[in-house]
Amino acid sequence: MAAPLPLSPLDQIDPADAWKPWVPSASDPWDRTWAAHLYRRAAFGASGPELASAVRVGHAATLELLLNGTEKSGELMATLNDVGRVSATRDTDGTELRGWWLYCMLQGGHPLREKLALFWHNHFATSIAKVREPGLMFRQNVTFRAHALGRFGPLLHAVTRDPAMLVWLDSNTNVKGKPNENYARELMELFSLGVGNYSEADVREAARSFSGWHTSGSSFRFNAAQHDGGPKTVLGRTGNWDGNAVVKMVLDQPACARFLVRKLYAAFVSELPPPEQLLEPLGDTFRKSGYDIAALMRTILGSRLFYSGHALRKRIASPIEYALGAVRATYRRYEEGDTHFRPLAHQQLLRWLAGMGQVLFAPPNVKGWPGGKTWLNTATVLERNNFAAALVSGTLWMPPLEEQAFVVSADMPPPKAFDPARVLEEENVTRPADVVRALLDRYVPGGVRAAAREKLVAFVAEDAPTGLLLARRAREAAHAILTMPEAQLV
Repeated sequence: MAAPLPLSPLDQIDPADAWKPWVPSASDPWDRTWAAHLYRRAAFGASGPELASAVRVGHAATLELLLNGTEKSGELMATLNDVGRVSATRDTDGTELRGWWLYCMLQGGHPLREKLALFWHNHFATSIAKVREPGLMFRQNVTFRAHALGRFGPLLHAVTRDPAMLVWLDSNTNVKGKPNENYARELMELFSLGVGNYSEADVREAARSFSGWHTSGSSFRFNAAQHDGGPKTVLGRTGNWDGNAVVKMVLDQPACARFLVRKLYAAFVSELPPPEQLLEPLGDTFRKSGYDIAALMRTILGSRLFYSGHALRKRIASPIEYALGAVRATYRRYEEGDTHFRPLAHQQLLRWLAGMGQVLFAPPNVKGWPGGKTWLNTATVLERNNFAAALVSGTLWMPPLEEQAFVVSADMPPPKAFDPARVLEEENVTRPADVVRALLDRYVPGGVRAAAREKLVAFVAEDAPTGLLLARRAREAAHAILTMPEAQLV
């Protein structure tokens, strides 16, 4: 990758120019760095072969693949939903569902759809800790996936009737004459408009509109006897509104598109707050498109701003992004008949993710995971380091100690499918500088600080290791890379 040009401050960039399609050039080519950047944001990282393929087929084809998924991803998702439905029936605390969703993320064939399903899960934060029904959480997850790249309006209408959401925000207690304001408040504050774009009176009147929107078992039920059918004034309009009308009214507000675009910008471009004028073209286009999420993502992920220093590694990786990215960089899926084939035991990741601070189907509160710097503290950074050590040694994929029939020697190499030292063979490298280059290309394409690279080369070169010792040194270097600051960023 060419040396980055000095960056103009965001408030000095022409917003219209920022969101124009990026076109690779001789001075700024489509290469492994930008391919990895796209895969970190629009997916959960990439394997070495995926990055090589992306560079070979080009930017446009890679972006289309991520937007549309693999050819069989739709058919595969139908099968995975059947598996998830069965998992939900035998689940008690969400563990089965968490493992199932990780499998979808890793092997569902449409990682951008899963990334957006995760985004909507955090946006409409709902926790199994209160809902207590895995089946309801599964159905909500399917809703997020079905609408992930659709239009926001149908998604918001679906969430408004979603039984898990109704239980989560106590909608069964919202009755005529004694409205519960929980859903009406979160609809405006967290789901569509943001603070400052509605009044307390709007919340009270909207709550009356949602009275009688209850659940019956695992389904939505409109309880007409408990619905307040009288006139209400919401967002400046008066009528005998019900919940559907309120949802339509918030979608009509210009603030809705601006609010959503800002959140998607933080999730897919940068956590650094942008000037309001930079987002205006996105908000205007998003609203005029009927809240077309796929069109918005195409613009963001294909833009000049996205392929600039304003976006490159400008987000702290969530535990899921960090762990799955490291796994995808390390694991190689051999054909099932190959002696090196090993299945990816996704359930083994759950304990590590919990230790890093992210438990799927259990965001901490109605605002979801705050993200950013909150992901990193003494305990969670230590857990990331321990996870990296287990990953590069191969011990991550072993069953619990009480189920192991043997003791693993520290000198025993991990299975080839899980071995980061496989890069020595795949890249045909033995010189320390080449080994480090190959490992950095695998784990942090685009490189690290020059001083850090030099230390890695010196570490690998110490005592001139060869053969098994060089492989062991490569694993240790991979661990060091995964603990560097650059590896904590996406």
